[in-house]
Amino acid sequence: MIDLPAELIAILSGPHTTAQLISIDLETPLNLTNAGAHINYGGVEYRAGFWQAKASITQQSSPKIGEINIDLNTIDSAITALFFTSNWLNAPVTISKVWFNEQNQPVYKTITWRGLLTGKTGEEDKNDAKITLKAASVWADFEAARGRKTNLKSQQVYYPNDRGMEFSGTVITDIPWGREGSSPLSTSGGGGANRFNRGATLEQR
Repeated sequence: MIDLPAELIAILSGPHTTAQLISIDLETPLNLTNAGAHINYGGVEYRAGFWQAKASITQQSSPKIGEINIDLNTIDSAITALFFTSNWLNAPVTISKVWFNEQNQPVYKTITWRGLLTGKTGEEDKNDAKITLKAASVWADFEAARGRKTNLKSQQVYYPNDRGMEFSGTVITDIPWGREGSSPLSTSGGGGANRFNRGATLEQR
């Protein structure tokens, strides 16, 4: 059972709405919201119109692989430019939930998910363009330097005699915690700013 703070209980007892916020810690931080307008909270402006939160985030009582896709609208080339000019691999990602009071002011925020960027793909046509980022929370605890991967070859660049990552690529669908895994195994080693302006801005009370 989660003990809710008194401030949040007070908000929930009256009319309120919610939105999600995402922060990606690139060289130039990217702060976005799925709300219908920009949001100012804690001195940070979260831009609307570039991210739709599709991932369903729930709390678990046991260890579980947490991997999500983050779809960004890149019709504005400034978003794309951030990922071409930044070292995005392993960049920290934080997703939060914010509550608005009856006056539509953001008054309370809590973090719902943390992880690191692990992949990036893009697609576009004459009407649309997007980048899909992949972020994972399980291997996010592996304190790798930027550019490193969780496989044997990358590990041995820094620790030539360490074989701890030899089978890191063999668990495909889950990571067994104290039980027999259900994934197929192989015997081989593992390897493998201003242009953003859209709409009004909601200010923190």
